[in-house]
Amino acid sequence: MVTKYERKFFFIPFAVQLQLMNDNNCPNIGICRLVTTTGFLGDEDRRRSFIETYCTDGEEKWSACKRYIVKNKLGFCPDFVLPDTDLTLDQIIDKFDEIID
Repeated sequence: MVTKYERKFFFIPFAVQLQLMNDNNCPNIGICRLVTTTGFLGDEDRRRSFIETYCTDGEEKWSACKRYIVKNKLGFCPDFVLPDTDLTLDQIIDKFDEIID
């Protein structure tokens, strides 16, 4: 069965897919809402800066991204988590629980 993320990736032009699969890129680059959703932050320059700093600059950078860390621990990443957030994983879980309650 094809997931909605795989369907979304399938419709990305091939040249863009090749760029997404670059070894320097975060493994979540094709499904991270920060990357895939224009307007996600409201500040497009800041969004592009996060992508350049964390998503496409090698494993040392993307492995330090809080969105990457949270996604690997929880299986998803809440939208309020930014790559450079100071919140701990426990604080993120608590904040997420507050939002959904």
